[in-house]
Amino acid sequence: MSDTHLSRPTDEFKHVCSTFCEDADMVIHLGDWDKAEVLVYMDQYRLEAVAGNMDDYSIQEQLPNQKVVTAGAFRIGITHGWGSPAGIRQRLRQNFSAVDAILFGHTHQPLILWENDLLWFNPGSLFCGRGTSRKSIGVIHVQDRIEAEIVQL
Repeated sequence: MSDTHLSRPTDEFKHVCSTFCEDADMVIHLGDWDKAEVLVYMDQYRLEAVAGNMDDYSIQEQLPNQKVVTAGAFRIGITHGWGSPAGIRQRLRQNFSAVDAILFGHTHQPLILWENDLLWFNPGSLFCGRGTSRKSIGVIHVQDRIEAEIVQL
């Protein structure tokens, strides 16, 4: 998930988490939590996370801007992203080498794109869709290959 932009865990957020996170092998949050109370709530799950550009200082102190996680045999780069949506993939690509997927947020626009055997995945925004994009979350299945899906909420 990405771009929750919450000051506290709302009932709707808790419902989404109980639906999608409780049975997940790994929960990834791609930044722009907003307030640390949301991060504290998410610590009950098997969480991998990064900070976003809109996060308060305490989150930015606790979490890196980017990292690589392993899921099965795959290396997955996770980051929030920055700057204009135009050219964001080119900027992010420079920060990751030898990864099978790059997961990012920031644009609030869901994306599943395979490019030269690299999966680009943006789950969109959990609560702040942009343009024609509605609220969404992403689900990634890892077995012999990586498969990704966007779930509209």
